[in-house]
Amino acid sequence: MKHILIPVDFSDESWKAALSALSMCQNAGVCFYLFYSEISDAFDADQTTIYLTREKDLQSWLVKLKSKITRGQVIIPLRWEANFIDSIRAAVSDNKIDLIVLSAQYSNIFRDGVNGSHTRDIITRVKCPVLVVPLNIICRLPEHVVLLSDFNFKHRSQATTIVSRFIKRAKAHLNILQLSKTGHALTDIQNLNKSFLQTTLDQVSHSFHFVIDKTMDEALQSFVDMHKVDLVILFAKNINLSENLLFSPTLNQDNDYHKSIPFLVVHE
Repeated sequence: MKHILIPVDFSDESWKAALSALSMCQNAGVCFYLFYSEISDAFDADQTTIYLTREKDLQSWLVKLKSKITRGQVIIPLRWEANFIDSIRAAVSDNKIDLIVLSAQYSNIFRDGVNGSHTRDIITRVKCPVLVVPLNIICRLPEHVVLLSDFNFKHRSQATTIVSRFIKRAKAHLNILQLSKTGHALTDIQNLNKSFLQTTLDQVSHSFHFVIDKTMDEALQSFVDMHKVDLVILFAKNINLSENLLFSPTLNQDNDYHKSIPFLVVHE
């Protein structure tokens, strides 16, 4: 990954997202783009004051982040002014972005219906891999990664290549996990799709698993706890898993993967 886009609002949460991007992408030749706005969404805000504050924050961040990057890396500020999603899409296209890294902004990272949260819009409307960083952590290269699939789709090689390259670079182990409520045997189509994943990921350390529990949330939490998972990968096209695990979480406990586990969402 050579071009990383980091949407920031100069909050503590987006600072952690920026540090996570630097921690996970330490190879030379990487270009980090700080994607920011000079204006506020608030109608009653003093826009001149906001502008001056944002410029001061930007220069301060650039100085601090440049002191933390690896030799051969660069950081470039990228200002947006128009519609947020349209600007994100343009930035991705114009700068050949390989990955978007953003803060979740809220303790329940995929909480829906929260004004000002762009997480869901970016995941569902921008065709680019997205790494979502939970509120209070700084991500580092993972050792134990989970790829979720119900094997209902034959995934395109472009998406599996992104996963394979990420696992190789991290030198991690990939657990391919099926979450189930019933434990029913796979259908012929599911077995074919599972075989495709096994073939396309044969160059990385991997293993297949399944967990049966009352809900997908509980099943994933059980696996995360048992295997000390550092990161979860999900294919964006798998709407069933997205809705259950990203946008409609049911867990209500302190030990909640939404609060501690980053998600990498891969588009096809």
